[in-house]
Amino acid sequence: MSTALDLFRAQQAAVEQLLERAQELSRRIGQVQAQVDALTHDPDLRAVLQDERRWLERAREVINETRQWREQEARRYLPALAYRWIAALGFALVSAHVVGLGYARVAKPFAAELDALRPRAELGLLVEHRIANMTPAERRQLDTLMNWKRGAR
Repeated sequence: MSTALDLFRAQQAAVEQLLERAQELSRRIGQVQAQVDALTHDPDLRAVLQDERRWLERAREVINETRQWREQEARRYLPALAYRWIAALGFALVSAHVVGLGYARVAKPFAAELDALRPRAELGLLVEHRIANMTPAERRQLDTLMNWKRGAR
């Protein structure tokens, strides 16, 4: 029986310790609650919290504006890129056309001269070919007709 009685006394001591701890904890919670109440009624703290709330709202607005700006930039990127390439292509085509016109203007007199000299050059080539392929008899006959001396060449 003494063991049951000892067990009961040990349980009673544990319950009393728990009760003391619960009462101490309750007092501390009351103190913390009083401090929290004092802080929540503090005007300086309220002002700081309102300022922080305004800063957070402004930061949210800035983030939304930035997101919208980025979306608009993404929508405008491809058309702007296409316009740049179109402008570059147009410049290249105009440059090529102007260069072609300049070349045509500069080369036109030379082309006319070449057209005038081409028949003469063809005649000269024909004569050169004929003289190169003459037989010795034909050569003597040409020299006689032209009054060329054989050794003067």
